[in-house]
Amino acid sequence: MRIRLVALVLVLIAFTAYPAGAQQLGQFGKNNVLWNGKILNNFYESYHFDIWHDLDEKDPVQRENLRRTADILEGAYVWMSSAQVFNYNINKRIPILLYNTHGEMEQSGLVGGFMPEGIGAFVEDTRSRMVLKADFSKPLFRAIGVHELAHEFQIDIMKKGIISRLAGRPRVPNGYIEGFAEYVASLYSPHTRDDLRRGQERMAASNPKSLPTWYDLMTDAVSGYTMWKMVFEFIDENFGRQAAIYFGVTGLRYNHFGELVYDLSRGQLGNPDINSEKFDQKARAYWSKKFELDRIQRPNPYDQTDNFKGRSVTPFTHPYPILSAVPCSADGKTIAGFSIQKYGVALIAFDIPEETPYLNPQARDKIVKESRSKSAAFPKPKKPIRNLTPQLPPEPWEYLVVQGFETWPFNGSDVNCSRDGSRAVFFARKNRDHALVVVDTKTDKITSIIELPLDQAFSPFFSPDNEWIYFSAAENSVRNIYKVWINNSGPAEVVKITTDDRFSTAPAVSPDGSKIAYIGYDGDYQHLFLHDLVNGTTEQLTFGRFNDNSPSWSDDGTLLVYSSDYDDQIWNLYTMELATKTVSQWTNFFGQVDTPFFGKGSTTKAYYTVFRDDDQYVNQIYQNFEVFEIELLKPIRQFVSVNVNESNQFSFNPYKDLFRFDLDSNQMFNPKKPPEMWRLNTAQASFGGYSYYGFSNQAFFQWSNMLETKTHSALYASSGNFFRIMDYSYVNQEERFGKRWRGYSYRLPLYYFHFSLPEVYPAQPVLRSTLFEDKGLEFYSSYPKDKFNRIELFSRLRNRTYAVLGIDEEVIQNYPDDFNDRDLEMLRFFRNSNSSSLSFGAAYVRDTVLFSNGTQGPFHGNAFRAEVEIAPSISSSFKGFASVTFDGRTYRHIGQRVVFAGRGTVFSSSRANGDFVLMGGADMLRGITYGSLAGNQIAYASAELRFPLIDVVAFPGSVFFGPFRGLAFVDAGFTRFSDERFFGQKNKSFGLGFQYLPLNFVWSNVEGRWNRHLYITYNW
Repeated sequence: MRIRLVALVLVLIAFTAYPAGAQQLGQFGKNNVLWNGKILNNFYESYHFDIWHDLDEKDPVQRENLRRTADILEGAYVWMSSAQVFNYNINKRIPILLYNTHGEMEQSGLVGGFMPEGIGAFVEDTRSRMVLKADFSKPLFRAIGVHELAHEFQIDIMKKGIISRLAGRPRVPNGYIEGFAEYVASLYSPHTRDDLRRGQERMAASNPKSLPTWYDLMTDAVSGYTMWKMVFEFIDENFGRQAAIYFGVTGLRYNHFGELVYDLSRGQLGNPDINSEKFDQKARAYWSKKFELDRIQRPNPYDQTDNFKGRSVTPFTHPYPILSAVPCSADGKTIAGFSIQKYGVALIAFDIPEETPYLNPQARDKIVKESRSKSAAFPKPKKPIRNLTPQLPPEPWEYLVVQGFETWPFNGSDVNCSRDGSRAVFFARKNRDHALVVVDTKTDKITSIIELPLDQAFSPFFSPDNEWIYFSAAENSVRNIYKVWINNSGPAEVVKITTDDRFSTAPAVSPDGSKIAYIGYDGDYQHLFLHDLVNGTTEQLTFGRFNDNSPSWSDDGTLLVYSSDYDDQIWNLYTMELATKTVSQWTNFFGQVDTPFFGKGSTTKAYYTVFRDDDQYVNQIYQNFEVFEIELLKPIRQFVSVNVNESNQFSFNPYKDLFRFDLDSNQMFNPKKPPEMWRLNTAQASFGGYSYYGFSNQAFFQWSNMLETKTHSALYASSGNFFRIMDYSYVNQEERFGKRWRGYSYRLPLYYFHFSLPEVYPAQPVLRSTLFEDKGLEFYSSYPKDKFNRIELFSRLRNRTYAVLGIDEEVIQNYPDDFNDRDLEMLRFFRNSNSSSLSFGAAYVRDTVLFSNGTQGPFHGNAFRAEVEIAPSISSSFKGFASVTFDGRTYRHIGQRVVFAGRGTVFSSSRANGDFVLMGGADMLRGITYGSLAGNQIAYASAELRFPLIDVVAFPGSVFFGPFRGLAFVDAGFTRFSDERFFGQKNKSFGLGFQYLPLNFVWSNVEGRWNRHLYITYNW
């Protein structure tokens, strides 16, 4: 039994990896598209790093990007390897895969599919490959690179201690790893901006109830990037930097973290692994003293002070964050922004509520009497939110591009409306990168989708005549301001506006269309710049050791309103009078002010998004982004913006700032071809002997190159004479047209290929008595049109032999109680399938299916596969045939948790060639014995309604089960064998059931009789 089980597992692995024949219906799936063909074609060696990249080394700007990358990593390596941090050297060269953009990184074989744009970089630990993308600002790229290099040291140190960890020492929390890397990066190259992580850290630190306990930290119940980083900062401030470094490094080898805390604090924090009360109390007290009083003393955005009068204009029935708020009507009384709706991130619009004066009891009584309604004095608000993007991905886009939701924070707003509010423009992910989308705000209809020949476009802005859209985008990792004409039906007409290396973002066009205010970097800080569209000159407006963000114009063109972290490194609201360069600060909030804009025709009223920790929905108090109105009364401070030549370098580190890494001129003039660097990824082998079955051997090997674009796989398994598998394949994904070559030889019982739980083997005595031998060579290629559509081409040279042991036509005829006409059909089919063939085939595959945890599987979309395979008749040994397959699925959501699923399958082969389909059991025709219907000409249809029953069943001791879902289904199928005189078989079933996946409990009705069944399967 053991050898049979092992053999079965190996067959399933091989058969899943290398599907052959029409028996494997439903080979769908989305595509990883190499839009620009081969990537990372260049290679550079620095002292410690091997860098694969696509930067043009002849272009001065791109060559400087390569030099800067090597400079950051080499300087940080020297510092980290010293006694100041890890006191450790990595005794091998570190591979760096440097992609130009997120789109290229997502296409790589290493990632192999969708990756959220919020992921800026990562280290893959099996081969210690560091993956970076170059389309960040210089300070952020430096911080991310140093963070990932810290991971390289952590991984290498932990690999050296793998034996002790296998011996039973506690695991290292992932938050500890991320938090220490973030802490190390902040020491070497702190990021200057008040971004989301810093805001979350500040909010948590100001409220003791928001701070995690030691238990939360050790169980990874909180974000390690912020909360664990705060642990290292707490230790640093109270016990010294070397204590924090000691805790971060020693814990990688000696995983008793509580004991480490006890020693480094000389017992002051206790041993939190035993009792965390001391540690938790001290940490809360430290952060409270640093931030809690500060938060309490600062004004709230809804206050009225000497400086401003504020109120929330967010619909109070809307509990979700609103980002990138902008005006979106001719009268300025409507705001648009991104938030959460029923199916995820959406562009919404809502009206600014009027301020209602106080109504005394007499006035309220009058209103009630006149309206004859008791609720008229306090009317309930109408539905406040309008969804401007009700479309369900992946058509017409995969997702909306929203900083903070889907992407890393850059600058500016992610949506803009035309001056009359009739159209809104934003970016959405479509095909290769971000596409420009224009929608009609009255009808929600899409009027334009423009795919741009640029990378990572952000922050669209209408020109005053609504003919052009200005935006920020990157070309060869260099970001500038561009504009595109939106009324062109042909290729996108794109014009480059700025031509510098300032990482230009957040363009805002003046009301008269003559100037653009935007954000550009000045050293480590980002400031306001003004570009004159008439004469092409650019002027820097702000200077100093602070950051500015998201400028917007007053309607008269005299003022800019923007956010800045000039004071306390916290984004707050500022204005600049352009004629005098007078800057005014208006708010001093503890949270963050984002994307401010002036009210219609006003220079004293503005609107903005603010991050705060005391938003309320019903009885819940929580952190959120809300839209507020502000009336500007008296500035907190005013000053004239002048350049006093302050240092624009945020911090000094001798390893970073006293030494400069220069590129090797020899490598520049004599570039090296990127090496393959093959490595064995997986290797398994075992050998054994059995008294009855004979010797058993199994082995699996897989090796690939550094970029994971070329992979060799080999599988061997054998047991005596009845079982043997030899399978080798080579996959090449260097180009958009992917290719695979395969050679194989199988000899094994045929029923191993037709395994189904819980019935195990099909109700086909002939099939269960057949020894199958298959040898062949295959070539397969795939061309993805996009992520959802592809064309496949393939060719197979194969020889199949079926030996039916102990059963022939005479046996079937002599034992009518054990066999029937279907067994005779199967016997003839196997006998006629003994042949060789050389076939050629093609398939078209489309898959747009969305999946959801709420539905435990498919949620919405379609998938189908249409395939044709033809084998010419070459000789008596090479028989010809023609096969056609269509397999389609459709899913339609009904609400958020109910799904209607439909399925249709047709397969037909002109003659016996070894390909057939079994029906019955868990996958096709539920309620009917698996394998009771078989044929090489089949049709099948199924309709199913899937719905929620019970979300969770809880038991004492924190034991939970769920969710439990229900289903109602109707199945129908028909099968027959070609060239047979017998009538085809058909059957149908319908029924009900419930699921606790993968368990399916089904009551089915077949031919008027109800039966119950247990199936082990997931939703198709």
